[in-house]
Amino acid sequence: MLKLTPSLPMLRFEGKYVCKRNYGLLVAQIFNVKRHSRVITMIILVGGEKGGSGKSCLAQNIAVYLRTEKGAKVLMVDCDPQRTTSDWIQERKANPRLAEINCVQLYGKIRNELLSLRQHYDYVVIDCGGQDNLALRSSMAVADHILIRLRAKRRELKTVPHMEDILSTCKMVNPKMNAAFVITQCPSLPSLASLIWEAIEVCRSFVIPVLNAVTFSRNMYDDSEESGQSVIESEPEGKAATEIRTLFEELLAGKMEDAYEFAQPKKVEAIS
Repeated sequence: MLKLTPSLPMLRFEGKYVCKRNYGLLVAQIFNVKRHSRVITMIILVGGEKGGSGKSCLAQNIAVYLRTEKGAKVLMVDCDPQRTTSDWIQERKANPRLAEINCVQLYGKIRNELLSLRQHYDYVVIDCGGQDNLALRSSMAVADHILIRLRAKRRELKTVPHMEDILSTCKMVNPKMNAAFVITQCPSLPSLASLIWEAIEVCRSFVIPVLNAVTFSRNMYDDSEESGQSVIESEPEGKAATEIRTLFEELLAGKMEDAYEFAQPKKVEAIS
């Protein structure tokens, strides 16, 4: 039995007295055991039918948010043939100061691969390309949360009916999934603020809910992506970082179950 020097300060931990010098190490060891023994199960899909709407950027920022602010073990899955997220990961690896995030590339029927990968990570964040393909539908079949990105543009809003059909079909094989539309890259001019409301109202006319949170078109998103970072790392207290936190927390809150019962959403203020 280990004898403790009486002069050393003692702390009580789980009914036993422990030397203060060893207390932090003991707590850390127990925390790590509990952390690695928990069940890991959450797949988050970011997708849509239109390319160029910033799906990869959103997926990357969500992954960093989970990794840095939630302390989670995160895997990114790049299903986009353009390899935007894979290239972004390579930029991150070149900077040792950034938190490590692993990434794999998967295409086609990837349902079984995703089910296998989820056993080893807290979160699996999927970046799907801007088109209806096997990878998108396979991911929807197992995803816990699905974000469909749209810009406040007529040609993108025209994809909502088809996307609703796809989600409704996948809902039959994955009834637990929580899906929502999100309006991104919103115009910053006050005179164009009405376009945001119109886009939200169009989405509200369908069964799939739409988030109240939106993101605006900001240079910070592009600048941080080019350096392998997220807006949370580049400017933690900035407006873009706040948008990502608000958006993702609303998605996880699961308040979109009854989209038609939402009250008028909070006023969206155009940025100057």
